[in-house]
Amino acid sequence: MAHILVVYATSEGQTRKVADRVASRVRAAGHDVTLVDARAAAATELGTFDAAVLAASLHVRKHQPEIVEFVRKQRARLERVPTAFISVSLSASSSEQHDLANARAAVDEMFDVVDWDASLVHLAAGAVHDRRMNFLKRWMIHRILREKGVEMDPSGDMEFTDWQALDVFVDTFLERCRQSAGAVA
Repeated sequence: MAHILVVYATSEGQTRKVADRVASRVRAAGHDVTLVDARAAAATELGTFDAAVLAASLHVRKHQPEIVEFVRKQRARLERVPTAFISVSLSASSSEQHDLANARAAVDEMFDVVDWDASLVHLAAGAVHDRRMNFLKRWMIHRILREKGVEMDPSGDMEFTDWQALDVFVDTFLERCRQSAGAVA
């Protein structure tokens, strides 16, 4: 049994939901999990961990500053263990290659800024929750979705996350961890 650290940064809550799913999947595989919001990570004693999964949402081609700061402060520790990074965005829900390429480029840019690379990366589709956004952001998101041919649900809530793909990603990560020098038994 290994100890897996799951750190997330979220704006409207979907990335927290993704991190919860990751933590549940890791627990179901028989491992211990520490789940922590990146905003609280600086004040939290993280202890030791055998692997780490970081998740952050992408807004205007940038991930939250909290996750960037977490990686900067913990980079040496992260480099000693297998790591995964999950970037949550509406771009990841697109079938258009340029949207997916832009989402991946934003991840690569963040990695360049912090001089770090995760062992494995997953682009996860996000969600739209009208009640969690201000008017301008809501208007912009709706406009972009209409341009892509997506009609908003009248409820104002639409979830695009492919939970099965996320589960496969977590399982793949755990298997890679197990294979790498016995880091995860």
